[in-house]
Amino acid sequence: MKKFRMIALTGGIGSGKSAALKILSDAGYKTLSCDAITNELYEQDKIKRKLQKLFPSAVSGKKDLIIDRKAISAIVFNDKKRLEKLTALITPRVLKEVKGKAKKLGGVVFVEVPLLFERSYQKHFDAVIVIMRDKRARIESVKTRSNLSEEQIISRMNNQFDYDTADLSDYAVVYNNGSLISLKESVLGIAACLDE
Repeated sequence: MKKFRMIALTGGIGSGKSAALKILSDAGYKTLSCDAITNELYEQDKIKRKLQKLFPSAVSGKKDLIIDRKAISAIVFNDKKRLEKLTALITPRVLKEVKGKAKKLGGVVFVEVPLLFERSYQKHFDAVIVIMRDKRARIESVKTRSNLSEEQIISRMNNQFDYDTADLSDYAVVYNNGSLISLKESVLGIAACLDE
């Protein structure tokens, strides 16, 4: 059996988690993305049927169900109870998949985990890297990559863990307020220490 260590990579929406994960992957580190695993789960018939029960207006078709992810997002970011139901359905399965994939990879595996602190999953990881970024820069970043309004982005931020006021002293923190080169230097520096 391969020994493995899982390092969580987290941060708020628009903080630069995906950029940091790409930096690690490009540098040859083993990486996993919870978003990619979630996308895989959303393709499973069993999950589609459960989503249809939770969100009938966001699932179309009879035999071949089609999930409208944007419609589900719009629903859950305005309804905390339904967000909790969705999270309870998906995130434990994602964590199980992450552990299975990391075990197969062996060694040090960096995992992008958007809802790490929201679900108290930090205890499942050997270390945590938190990507921090100025709120205004985060909003502009999300605006650039998505069709969300500033109001929608702020609403999502308000539904997430508050990184700005939290005690993060137990974790490696990277401030992503400079260039991509600066982010790369910081992320790879921490990764080198964690990979020893």
